[in-house]
Parts: sequence; structure tokens; C-alpha cells
Amino acid sequence: MLEKRLVPHGRRAGAPLGRVAWLRAVAISFAIGGVMVGGIAATAVASGATAAPPGSTAAPSAPATTTTTSTAPASDDVPPPGTVATTTTTTTTTTTTTTVPPAPPAPPAPAPPVATPVSAPAPAPAPPPPAPTVPALPARGEATAYGCAAALAYLTAYSAPGFTFECPGYALGHEAMTCINEPGACPGESLIAIADPCAHAYMNEASNSWVLTGQSSAPIDPYGAC
Repeated sequence: MLEKRLVPHGRRAGAPLGRVAWLRAVAISFAIGGVMVGGIAATAVASGATAAPPGSTAAPSAPATTTTTSTAPASDDVPPPGTVATTTTTTTTTTTTTTVPPAPPAPPAPAPPVATPVSAPAPAPAPPPPAPTVPALPARGEATAYGCAAALAYLTAYSAPGFTFECPGYALGHEAMTCINEPGACPGESLIAIADPCAHAYMNEASNSWVLTGQSSAPIDPYGAC
């Protein structure tokens, strides 16, 4: 049997081999040995087929089968025996951050209502002075009320037409007087003046106005003095 000694490329014969080179040499040796054994077996089968005894019928020979085994050279990266391969798994974690938007600002507080100044009501105007009370008009010659209001009312109702009246008035020192165009007293007019507005005074002057104008024959001062 042939023996072939392998010398790795780049090394001298007899030099010590490394672990990886040694494994590669062993693998190649097994491959070569397998090829040689296969070739010897094929030769033996062929010889038996040829040496069949005379008179025997040779069976059809099966086609020869050649088996070739190829062994890939061991890689330099094969880890040495006893080394445990370590696999590192990297896990990537993705973190998602959700930002909540800030709450909207609160609406401003409503402004307080502005008080509207209320002006004080204007004072009520003072009531007018009361009108003088005018008594009911009495019948002719029956007056009893005292005062200028009663006197003027009676004179207006019962004197002769065309006279003017004064109350209080100047009567030349008398209680009352009836004057018709008298120089220094009543020039150019017909006047009845009442100095003391008693009932007898103004009733007398109303009657005298009729007498002095010629429309009555009654006596002067028919009702007497006050």
C-alpha cells in the first residue's frame, strides 16, 4: 500500500503543524484512502466476472459503479474542539412618546357690571298758593261775607254797568265810595273803591251806582254802616 506524506503549503517537512492544519491533513488522508479502497473493490469485481468456469452462462454484468467522495477542506474559521459557539441576539426596543397638548387657557372672568348712577328725582314744584275762596253769590241785599273776594264778586254781579272796582282802594277816608268822573278822585272814569270790605259797605256802593247813573230811585247807602 502506498503511503503519502502531506506537507502543508509554505511549511518545511518535519515542522510541527497547528491544530487547524492538522485537522485539514487528517480529512484529506481519509478522502484519499476512500478513493483507493473503492478502486480496489472495482478491480476485484471485474476479475471475478472474467474468470467464469467453462460451460457456464455468464450473467449480464451490471455496469460498474465508481463512487467518488470529495471532502471539502476544513475552513480556518472552524472553532477548535471544546469551543462553544456563542450567538448574540440584539433586541431593539422602540419607545413611542405621546405628548398630550396643554389644556386651553380658561376664559377671562366677565367684567363686573358697571353701576349706572341714578340721578335723584327733581323735587316736585311747590304747589301754587291756594286761590281765595269765593263764597257762593248771595241774593241781592243779603250778603254777609267779609273780604275783597266777596266784595268784588258781589259788585260784579249787582253794580251798574261801566264801573271799575278797587279793593282795597282809597275811598277819601270813608268805608267805600262810588265816583263818576270826579276831578282829583276819579277823573275820566266810573270807579267804586272799597276801603273796608264789610258786607254793608260793598252792598251800599252797588246800589248807589244805579242811583248815580239815574237808573234807580233808592236812597243812598240803603244798608247802613258797617
